[in-house]
Amino acid sequence: MSEVKQVSISKIDPKSEVNVRRSGIDDNVERVKSSIQEHGYWPDQPIVVRPHPDPESGFEFQHITGQCRLRACAELGLSEIPAIIENISDEEAIQRSWGENEHRGELLMSDKAYWANYFYQRYRGNGYTGKEALDLAAKFLGVKHGAVMDYFGLSVLPDEAMELVDKNFITKNQAVAIVKNSYDQLRPENSAQKMIERANWIQQQPSTEGKKFAVEALNELKHHATIAELNQHVMEKFESIKRKVDIVIPTQLYDELLKWGESRGVEDKSIIINLMIAETLRDG
Repeated sequence: MSEVKQVSISKIDPKSEVNVRRSGIDDNVERVKSSIQEHGYWPDQPIVVRPHPDPESGFEFQHITGQCRLRACAELGLSEIPAIIENISDEEAIQRSWGENEHRGELLMSDKAYWANYFYQRYRGNGYTGKEALDLAAKFLGVKHGAVMDYFGLSVLPDEAMELVDKNFITKNQAVAIVKNSYDQLRPENSAQKMIERANWIQQQPSTEGKKFAVEALNELKHHATIAELNQHVMEKFESIKRKVDIVIPTQLYDELLKWGESRGVEDKSIIINLMIAETLRDG
């Protein structure tokens, strides 16, 4: 078992290229500070550091996990923090950081997109095909191929649209539909505004059903579809479900309705009504 030591905060670089958490840090630091002020630091939750790989950095250690805890302690003026010192490579450090943050549920979609793209580009540039690079990225991060494909796809989202995903104003699946509909690999600069436009459009849908139909519209219409055309598609979806009607059966006819269904081998009332309507319309 690794030994926990008290390490001087001044010896730890506050920046780290191997800590995978890149977003949502400020809010969490404030929560950690409040907890420490009320309860003190939790000795059973040390951070993980390694000897700094850059001898000219001016720091003895680089943090691998626990950057929010480290920053909270620094801002509170604490001099030391419990830490485990691991002498590990960049790859091992990133995997360690990813595993802890993913386990805690603290990685935002922008973090996942960044690292999926990071490893894709890293492998793709070393003789692997695109599919092989994604497979290797998925294996490295310990996620399924489909998940890393989604993360990688979302790496092209502009910051304004990605922020809506990180804040849960739009879902990952909605964001994936936006990218598939709008991103033009040959003209990426022309795609950014369209993706932002569509992200805001989905966010503004007033209901869960509307957001569902919006995704269907993005999947079914081409990238050149205007917002007006997408709205028309959503309205048509709503109109199609409004065609359902409520039917009230008079009490005196209820038994006759059941007999009519039984004569055709049907007992479910809703099926009997649908069958009766269909026969009437067909014969009529």
